[in-house]
Amino acid sequence: MINIIGLGPGNIGYCTKLGEKLIYNSEILIGGKRNLDSVNDFEGTKIELGSNLKEIVDYLKANKDKNISIIASGDPSIYGIGKYLSKNIDNKNLNIVSGISSMQYIFSRIHTDMNDLYITSSHGKIPNFDYILQHKKVCMVTDNKIGPNEIAKEILQRNLKKIMVVGENLSYENERITTAPPEEILKIEKFDMNVVVILDEK
Repeated sequence: MINIIGLGPGNIGYCTKLGEKLIYNSEILIGGKRNLDSVNDFEGTKIELGSNLKEIVDYLKANKDKNISIIASGDPSIYGIGKYLSKNIDNKNLNIVSGISSMQYIFSRIHTDMNDLYITSSHGKIPNFDYILQHKKVCMVTDNKIGPNEIAKEILQRNLKKIMVVGENLSYENERITTAPPEEILKIEKFDMNVVVILDEK
């Protein structure tokens, strides 16, 4: 069986009990370097996941009789690896274990409900900001091309009254959450790995 396990926003403490049990019962563990480092006491075989997705799929197909777990940040089904693997591997051999997404985590940290939330991502695409910014409550998973500063510029170009929340390194010791209007966000030159919440100004 191939398990796809969401670790949560980052800190291994947010992984579900089921996810943790499956990880430590695995023969082989596949994941990004940061995720693999978070389970440094795993005694089986570790394989690092990067841009080698096709090779990983071939490996999984050739070893489907083994107990393999793929670990990913957040929830694998929310802009995660779950979609790709579900399309490329027989679903009878897949077990997806949900995790706490970075989106869920940041909303808990800012004490705001997720009702009627529009979720999106800038990974590998150009977001339609005319459509996105029509919503009263948005959460965007960002990348190194379109991040907080680019989002702030898009808001200001449209003269919209919005508040931004930028969550960096969520759940880690160096977590930083910044709540500010777009004008103030633009004064910050660099952000670490982050998600961005956009809210109508009250």
